[in-house]
Amino acid sequence: MAASGYTDLREKLKSMTPYREPNYSKSSNNSTNKTSDYGAGESRKRKYQDSEEEYSDYEEHLRREEAAQKVKSGIRQIKLFSSEECVKIEAKIEEVVSRAEKGLYREHTVDRAPLRNKYFFGEGYTYGSQLQKRGPGQERLYPRGDVDEIPDWVRELVIQKLVDQRVIPEGFVNSAVINDYQPGGCIVSHVDPIHIFERPIVSVSFFSDSALCFGCKFQFKPIRVSEPVFFLPVKRGSVTVLRSSLVMLFQSD
Repeated sequence: MAASGYTDLREKLKSMTPYREPNYSKSSNNSTNKTSDYGAGESRKRKYQDSEEEYSDYEEHLRREEAAQKVKSGIRQIKLFSSEECVKIEAKIEEVVSRAEKGLYREHTVDRAPLRNKYFFGEGYTYGSQLQKRGPGQERLYPRGDVDEIPDWVRELVIQKLVDQRVIPEGFVNSAVINDYQPGGCIVSHVDPIHIFERPIVSVSFFSDSALCFGCKFQFKPIRVSEPVFFLPVKRGSVTVLRSSLVMLFQSD
């Protein structure tokens, strides 16, 4: 998490003015060329419309290719944890799930959703339907002490290995989140709050292979997902590092 120039990120958030999206206006030329009622005029008009549609499709293809390259340039992926290490860490995660079911964690450590449970350690924050005011930049940290501290096993088995392999510097991590997905579960398209999280964001995958999709749009009732700009396979035991160049790409979609 980022707290540049502040000893406590909460002081930074209090000093911020509410974020508002830029109001970009789009203009289009809706004028229609006048043509005669003769067949030749109709033919010319149809030919113009068809070629314009083809050109628009080509531009969209180029835009998506450019976006995919930007995403790829901001990702680093490493196969870091062996199968034996995964088994050990996965057993610890199961213990977290068990403790949560017994109500042994603080109020905001556990966040439940259909087919996905989230466990905050170190720091936690409001998001989605929990926000009093919707929109980017409205997410806020929970008061200190509302979530449990990062477990020792997370520091010893996960964070320390990331430090030893120079994925992150010593002391970089002050927040660890476990996302526990059930079969068929996923997380909706989103941007991790740029005013809360320092980059890079580091994700480690356990229990099974999965995938990350970038640049897709998510819709509820019924659940629908558009074709992603970039599809990234994620193997069990792999580390995915997301750098800052991804942030603007997500915001532009």
